[in-house]
Amino acid sequence: MDENQLDDLKQFITATVSQTETRLVGRLENLEQKVDDGFAGIGEAIEQINEQHAGTERRLTKLEQQVA
Repeated sequence: MDENQLDDLKQFITATVSQTETRLVGRLENLEQKVDDGFAGIGEAIEQINEQHAGTERRLTKLEQQVA
């Protein structure tokens, strides 16, 4: 293998690695966005549950006061 062929091979390897890295970074960013969206959805669900719990606590307190 002569010097030109070796240089061509180095350029090919560098380009291939660079393209693969770019694709992986894109996929990682997409995955990060999906995780962020998932946690946001979980946060919203927890807020709704907390609101329902607070409402239930208020109703329970009223019932306890009526019984007493």
